[in-house]
Amino acid sequence: MKKKFMMIVIGMLFVGLLTACGDEDDNNGPTGDATVDTIEDGYFTFGSSGLYKPFNYEDLDGNLTGFEVELGEALAEEMGLKPKPVATQDFGALIEEVKSDRLDAIMGSMTITEDRAKSIDFSDPYYRSGGVIYVHNDTSDIESPEDLEGHNVGVVASSTYEEMVMEYISEDNLKTYQSDNVALQDLSAGTDRLDAVVTDRFVGMMQIEENDLDIRPVGERVFDEEIGAGVKKGNTELLDEINRALQALIDNGTYEEISKKWFDESILE
Repeated sequence: MKKKFMMIVIGMLFVGLLTACGDEDDNNGPTGDATVDTIEDGYFTFGSSGLYKPFNYEDLDGNLTGFEVELGEALAEEMGLKPKPVATQDFGALIEEVKSDRLDAIMGSMTITEDRAKSIDFSDPYYRSGGVIYVHNDTSDIESPEDLEGHNVGVVASSTYEEMVMEYISEDNLKTYQSDNVALQDLSAGTDRLDAVVTDRFVGMMQIEENDLDIRPVGERVFDEEIGAGVKKGNTELLDEINRALQALIDNGTYEEISKKWFDESILE
């Protein structure tokens, strides 16, 4: 009788131990009920350069943060997945990262263009912005894109800004960077290297505000652009789910909350 009782007790302890282990795995694993396949089961792996503050960048502790990182995390939660943000340190490599199944999606301020849409599929836009010309405060002869001719202009490599400025300057005057922030700091230094930088209006204004750069925007936005999440060509299941999740975040107010946190306004307008 005692032996039978001890066996029952041991059995109960063993079941309890298995239950505890299962709880621990649940806490560490993906959340929700995912309805879409991803490159890593249960995770939404989305990438950016990690060099584009305030949209995606590393904080002082080395953690990825920014508007797009928080939006990607919210999208993952809405899709029933755990977020996995990745920084490539190279904007130009993002499309290849998606095509080679190292990323589920690009969420790195990639403008939707016809040329890029030949290589990847884009979601609905998740923000709208545009390029602005920035010059040193001592500069007085640049007020419009036409004035860029003959001047050294800095842009991020493989960006839509590079395409735009090449309509006005020669290749010898083009200076490419991995980071807009570095280009803006070079411009502020007042050397002969740069006469102007073309970048997103939000990026430039934040750099001026945070780092007291000796630069200013001139003229109107040189063009408007819509930014979407980029996924592997033909991955309609994931694309549809991202679009559904994005609309859900817009409808329930989460999108506006994240946007106002970073920009004091909705940047989807």
